[in-house]
Amino acid sequence: MSQNKLLQGLLVGAALGVIVSLFDRNTRNDVMNKSKNLSSNAKYYAQNREELVSTAKQQAEKVQNLYSRISEDASYVGEKVNELKGLTPQVKEMALETKQAFTETKDAIVETKDDVASALKEDNPSPTTSLGNDNSSSSTTGAGNSSNSFNSSTNSSKKA
Repeated sequence: MSQNKLLQGLLVGAALGVIVSLFDRNTRNDVMNKSKNLSSNAKYYAQNREELVSTAKQQAEKVQNLYSRISEDASYVGEKVNELKGLTPQVKEMALETKQAFTETKDAIVETKDDVASALKEDNPSPTTSLGNDNSSSSTTGAGNSSNSFNSSTNSSKKA
């Protein structure tokens, strides 16, 4: 019983909505034009049933083609998703290796910086001392000793 009232209420509401919307002149004209078009199309296809059948077949073929394209696209996307699932561990491993290489490079740079800082903090660093070449430091040290002996001899002659 309540279903009948619900259905009746829906139909009455829809009819009232249509009537109210037809108060607008543009809506009324549009509805009239579309109704005339629909009526003329119905008459035409009633007289030419073969054309109606061929049009329906064409539309069915279009729908089938669209369905097959969508299914092909879906399978292609599925394949690509599976490829990505397979590549994800490889990419993750590569990223970890790259991170490790950067960390090792950073550690090497920090060690080099510490070595340079310690070399600069020596008590008497020689201005001509190179960090990697020990032979040149010994030759400059010998020249430095002779000048020091010259300075000490001149200082002793001034005292006398």
